[in-house]
Amino acid sequence: MAAQLTTVVSDLILSLTCLLCCYEIFLEKEDVFVIYGFILVGLASAAGVFRFGGCDSVRDLHSTLSTHAAAVGLPWLMLLSASIQLNQGLKLSLVSPGWDIIVILGMHVCTIQYDHTRQMLVPATLLGLLYAAIVNKNHFHLVGIGLLALSGVIGPSGKIGPVHRVDLFHFALSGALYAFKTGLIHVI
Repeated sequence: MAAQLTTVVSDLILSLTCLLCCYEIFLEKEDVFVIYGFILVGLASAAGVFRFGGCDSVRDLHSTLSTHAAAVGLPWLMLLSASIQLNQGLKLSLVSPGWDIIVILGMHVCTIQYDHTRQMLVPATLLGLLYAAIVNKNHFHLVGIGLLALSGVIGPSGKIGPVHRVDLFHFALSGALYAFKTGLIHVI
């Protein structure tokens, strides 16, 4: 496969955005659970940098990481963000760290086993975060929700004129993740 440089750049920007978000949140609150969703998306986009840079051997890794980032990373980020907002930043986990690990593992297992679960997790958690953002007037999360919805409308395949949709998808997702990070720091 020939290098697709625009996608390498957009994946790199997405990876760096995830890294920046992890760094800033971890400085604010040293909590691994809060940054887990960012880590999954960052790993998938880092694999994409290599894949679209011409390293065909990471194709399967990129595909698997992208699936888990979309079906576990983003829903986890939105679910935890909604929980943190509704608890006014006093509690940085859904239940407790031990139970949160079980929830994350369950989400990964469901992602592997059931396609419909994958398709339900993002819209369901998006609605939960939308509710929490409206109740708490968190404008950053509302912007993130809008950008995430835009990335879903754009989609990762095909072209719009000369521009690859996946590049626009990565840029919208980068903006959404940065807005989610800013909204989280605003609450915690």
